[in-house]
Amino acid sequence: MTIPDTSSATFFEAKYRRESDPWNFLQSPYECARYDAILKALRGRHYRRTFEPGCSIGALTIRLADICDEIEASDFSPTAVKEARKRCENLSSVRIRCCPLSEEKDFGRFDLVVLSEIGYYFVAPDWRELAERCVATMENDSILLAAHWLGNSTDHRMSGDEVHAILASNASLLLDHSERQEFFRIDRWRKA
Repeated sequence: MTIPDTSSATFFEAKYRRESDPWNFLQSPYECARYDAILKALRGRHYRRTFEPGCSIGALTIRLADICDEIEASDFSPTAVKEARKRCENLSSVRIRCCPLSEEKDFGRFDLVVLSEIGYYFVAPDWRELAERCVATMENDSILLAAHWLGNSTDHRMSGDEVHAILASNASLLLDHSERQEFFRIDRWRKA
């Protein structure tokens, strides 16, 4: 029996083809609480241009539209992208692409990057390289927010705490908000 690569587009596409909302993003009390906490952590500032990789079916994307002038979201599952586009079709400020986060080379055009429940699908060296590229290309005073589940899953290649520790190790990021709830954590950094 072949063990699936849980970080591959094929793995995620199969999940979305079996069920349009495989993690119950739209109705799960956990997901709704996480979205509310993310928005609360971002309040007090309006963002010109936001990047949300791994947007899935757009459940968080549509909420971010209230505090952002433009959102560029992405996912590497064509089925998830189709659902996200449908969900956000009335929002002219939202653009959703089908591509992996690893292909993003320049984060400098965004003043907010939201990494929500995506980091633990990477192996640590790849996540570190991606995080370093992200931060290196971001403009000063841009915001990086990460939100990850604190549980364990056979689909994950590292824990939510490990994901955040790698981000926190970047000397160019200044932590200006951190919270740990029962099931997830949120950290918000400013690029110095």
